[in-house]
Amino acid sequence: MPATVAAPRTASAPSRASVQPRASVPPRTPVRPEGRVTHAPYRREPYIRARPVPGVTVDGKAVAWTRTHVLLHWIDDDGQAHNRWLAAALVHRIQRSDSGWQDPYDDHAFYLGAAQAAPAQATAVQEAAVQAA
Repeated sequence: MPATVAAPRTASAPSRASVQPRASVPPRTPVRPEGRVTHAPYRREPYIRARPVPGVTVDGKAVAWTRTHVLLHWIDDDGQAHNRWLAAALVHRIQRSDSGWQDPYDDHAFYLGAAQAAPAQATAVQEAAVQAA
């Protein structure tokens, strides 16, 4: 099973395999791909799973994209934020609940629906406060 680069686990995040060294993630190339860049609405970015190199899986968000590349955003186990442009063929969209990392500041009503959003958002804010302490 390929290893996963993900944020520290919370009660709401499913567990994943061990973390590969940061050297496994490709360098920041291309800096910006050719073509028109599209951005998702703030805090409503789609979750994606990427395989930047063989044997490494990274769960994160697609914060921008072109016809050929996707800007992947994720937080590693050390709490460091990363952004990398990857070829679109290396990523596929997943559900938020399937991601090994879930952004605690998501627009919960967008991802979960209004009925589930209030309890989930309160839990996420509490978890973020505990992690910050």
